[in-house]
Amino acid sequence: MRGYDGGKKIKGRKRHIVVDSQGNLLGVQVTGADVSDARGASAVLEAVLGRYRWVCVW
Repeated sequence: MRGYDGGKKIKGRKRHIVVDSQGNLLGVQVTGADVSDARGASAVLEAVLGRYRWVCVW
């Protein structure tokens, strides 16, 4: 998976990561750099909220 983010001048991949308050990994999604941060974050949050119903996002 590769792409180019013109706004941030990034080639390659982006990693969207969700952790809890203690730093435990809850979810990760790797996308091409051309995927916006908002789209990547919403996708990984939806996956985490589907798996862990007790998660509260502030």
